[in-house]
Amino acid sequence: MWCNNCLLLFPLRAGAQALAAFILAYSLAGAIFLFRYGAFFYFMTYEAKAYGSLSFFIAVIAAFHIIAYANSSCKNHSPFLIVIVALRAGLMTFRLNAYRSNVTWECLHGGQEYNSTIATLAEDQNYNWTAAAGTTAIPSTFCKTGWNTVYLAFAFGLGIDMLFQIYQYFMIWRFKASLFEYFAFKRNEGG
Repeated sequence: MWCNNCLLLFPLRAGAQALAAFILAYSLAGAIFLFRYGAFFYFMTYEAKAYGSLSFFIAVIAAFHIIAYANSSCKNHSPFLIVIVALRAGLMTFRLNAYRSNVTWECLHGGQEYNSTIATLAEDQNYNWTAAAGTTAIPSTFCKTGWNTVYLAFAFGLGIDMLFQIYQYFMIWRFKASLFEYFAFKRNEGG
């Protein structure tokens, strides 16, 4: 027999809605971060915007989980969401590791956004690279903490996000199963 409360850290419905609100908050914050500062970490055209859009999409799905928690469609799309989150986490971590030298270059050159042309010109001692710099700069806290800390924070955060998504799916499945049990019990009772 299945344990109705196994692995539940929160009350089933309200706890799952609170978890969905937490996922909504950090996914929205991640999307805003990627739209504002993603170009400092991901250097292919529109790569940061694609990751930011995926984070925004995950935030919208979390909002749907809050609003219509008992809806059976939440259970149907959650496995696809878990696959998307897993692919995004792996790809973002892999690509961030591939861009290590570019991010290090940005920190060494006053937070200027990496550009291969400017990077080549900056090697020339007579070139004034600060005059060619854009108006935005990488936040100095990322450069102060060091590459390994930033990389581990990204990887750890994406891994935790994936675990939260899996747990959210478990809670949706468990809530749906409890609704089926409740209605089956009501039919047998004649009520």
